Amino acid sequence: MKIRFSIKSKLILAISGLMAVIFLIVGFLFVNEKKIELADDIYVGVRSFAELSAPEVARLSDLYLEQEGFVYFNRGVRQLMQQNRDVSSLKITSYSGEVLYDSFVDIDKKYEGDVRGVEDRLLGQIKSENSSIFVEDGTIGGGDIYYLKKDLEGGYEYVNVNEGSILEPETGFRFLYFVQPASDKYSVVYGVTYEHMNARVADMLMRIIYTAVFGFLLGIVLSVIMSMQVTKPVRKLVAGAEEVAKGNLKTRVNVGTSDEIGYLGESFNKMTEDLEKSFAARLYKERVGKELELARKIQDEIIPKVVPELDGLDVAAGILPATEVGGDMYDFIPVAGGATVMYLGDVTGHGVPASMIGAVANSLFYSYSGVGNLKEIVVNANRILKKKTTATMFMTLAMLKWDPSKGLSYVNAGHDPVLHYSKASGQIVEGTKGGLAVGMVADISAQVQEVSLALESGDFVVVYSDGVPEAWKSEKEQYGMERFKESLKKFGPLGTAEEIKNAIFADLKSFCGDFEQKDDITVMVLRKS
Repeated sequence: MKIRFSIKSKLILAISGLMAVIFLIVGFLFVNEKKIELADDIYVGVRSFAELSAPEVARLSDLYLEQEGFVYFNRGVRQLMQQNRDVSSLKITSYSGEVLYDSFVDIDKKYEGDVRGVEDRLLGQIKSENSSIFVEDGTIGGGDIYYLKKDLEGGYEYVNVNEGSILEPETGFRFLYFVQPASDKYSVVYGVTYEHMNARVADMLMRIIYTAVFGFLLGIVLSVIMSMQVTKPVRKLVAGAEEVAKGNLKTRVNVGTSDEIGYLGESFNKMTEDLEKSFAARLYKERVGKELELARKIQDEIIPKVVPELDGLDVAAGILPATEVGGDMYDFIPVAGGATVMYLGDVTGHGVPASMIGAVANSLFYSYSGVGNLKEIVVNANRILKKKTTATMFMTLAMLKWDPSKGLSYVNAGHDPVLHYSKASGQIVEGTKGGLAVGMVADISAQVQEVSLALESGDFVVVYSDGVPEAWKSEKEQYGMERFKESLKKFGPLGTAEEIKNAIFADLKSFCGDFEQKDDITVMVLRKS
């Protein structure tokens, strides 16, 4: 079979492309932030430059411009402008609006033509005692004028022409010019350029592109290394499968990794070993049937034949078994002081492994039932299960404790939340969610919390396996939590826990009809007397 795109090429494309995209996204976000920062710096720099240089411009005007010393005046102004590269032009105007000097026009000699005036919008800024800016709004010639009034602390407040407070412009704004009163005769208009900022931004964009290219190349290198680690053991598995197809059932592969591929290699070796021992499919089927039968027996031995009678609490529990052996189980463990510990657990997987894990867990719960509170029982049992089981085997668990003098408490270890029916309100309240299943990690003490549950007479609690909400009516329709809760509300008036349990099972059977049951359905009902 011809493979158009190998795993190696897909990894190379995916990882290298992802690296480049990440570098580009981070880079462009940085550029946008930098644009705002640079624009703010230009505004602060021009404002400070205008405050410092305007008095000097006025002095030069009085000293040279009016005394026909234009050469000295022009040289002084040009030297001042060189101190801030973001200032592109400079105009000196009288308060009547006459342009006395324009750095764009008056380059070599003093202007001697007709009187030059400023545009109408600028006239108001020139006559104001406050400095001001013209902020562009993106339209041709459009924008807003902001006047800057110093406050008592030396800062600036944005005001209108009548010195009424207004909202300040958005961060990173761009302004066309800055008007600064220079003396009792002059105002100075500083034209602003963003060419230097744009050049810096363009330079940053090029560096980002170079970085993205580097990320792409780095991604190729990393993906090649990773793909070799994946494809090499896969080739060994393919070669081994070809040998098995030829009838060589003694074939074994040494993948040499400890990840999922390594686990697959172990599974492959186990498969060939089983095939070697199974000379016929019929014998293999019989062996599997016996294993399932054994698993069911183990499960049946764990589940108590009789539900205990508890002081103040009516209890019922049962299982609707699936065709295949599941990992559901429950039990009741009497402890000192007249209390009872009870649990409902669901081991991952099916068959003998699930039954064995369940049997070990049940023994551990019995062993630790007298150590103290529920949290200690679960934490201690988890520690042993983690050491004695594989990484893929674990148990979700809801463990409860009934003490006639203290009431009901429970812990949730990765299990579906317990459901509490309140007779007073007629509503269903979900218990705590989350936590970690036992056997997943070495220490779950931080994730396990014991919660007290206050029950009034007539209230009941339902503990269940995931086979309840995940029961199927068809390939597309599932029983679901909402339907389950609504059913429990209807069962609230029933008199006993046994009646409630039977009503749940009957509702599930009515919903599923003849559709195949995929998993065990286990329910425990605890009703306050």
